Amino acid sequence: MGKKPEFLNGPIVIGGIGGSGTRVLARILMELNYFIGNDLNESLDNLSYTLLFKRPKWYFINRNRRDLITRGLRVLEKSMTSTGPLSPAEHIFLLQASYDMYRNGQNISHYGTGKWAIDRYRKILYPGRYKADCLVGWGWKEPNSHLLLDCMNDFFPKFKYIHTIRHGLDMAFSQNQQQLFNWGGLYGIPAPAAQEKIPEASFRYWVAVHKQIMTKAAQLGSDKFLMVNFDKLYRESDKEIGKLLTFLEIPHDQIDLNLLSTIPKEPPSRERYRTKPTPWVTSDDIKLLEQLGFL
Repeated sequence: MGKKPEFLNGPIVIGGIGGSGTRVLARILMELNYFIGNDLNESLDNLSYTLLFKRPKWYFINRNRRDLITRGLRVLEKSMTSTGPLSPAEHIFLLQASYDMYRNGQNISHYGTGKWAIDRYRKILYPGRYKADCLVGWGWKEPNSHLLLDCMNDFFPKFKYIHTIRHGLDMAFSQNQQQLFNWGGLYGIPAPAAQEKIPEASFRYWVAVHKQIMTKAAQLGSDKFLMVNFDKLYRESDKEIGKLLTFLEIPHDQIDLNLLSTIPKEPPSRERYRTKPTPWVTSDDIKLLEQLGFL
């Protein structure tokens, strides 16, 4: 499985609602020489994590099974850090996850079935070799990671979490609504039956997730939890990246801030909500948006 890396920090985990800027944070971590996996898609999602945990039917049934989730985290850790072979129980978890993905996929479109799942299984068992001597830490980016915050914090002694957040009304009109359809039921939000109902349901999901995230942030504390406002990240790059470096405990004078500041870009979809009707927004919603720095 390759040379065992002497990782200094980790895991550093990046999560958020899909389309909220998690890819930008992943690119920054890569520039800082963090290892985020050998099996990544175009969005820099760690597909090993996807295989193990982005399984809606399984998660709904087993979300309170700390033993099973911890076993899956151990599979991921061993694969990414080359810290030994899988135990029989861990291999069974991997086989079951792979078979589940092979049959059902990871979303309502059943993406991830068939060969996709087999390829991910092989990547976890045989992740390949990589240079470890220049790495400062390890971790992954997978938006759905926010669902496992408690388990990850309990399992990993050096765990840190970065949550990216975009304006909830912009997110309501995003084309990426996988999380709404996969996890909305966890928050009492049924899948919308018609296309025109998606924005309101998406916004309700955004509100519910971030109310929970604010609670988790208070519980974890500022040394383990960082919320990154994506709008601020591209408008005030130096300042926001400086906060990130402090969170990661990386001395600012060792980093080319000018280079990192070129990574965040203003998305063309910024403030797309302004041209859309949003009669379902309440005064409480506006207060939350203000609290999170969007109004």
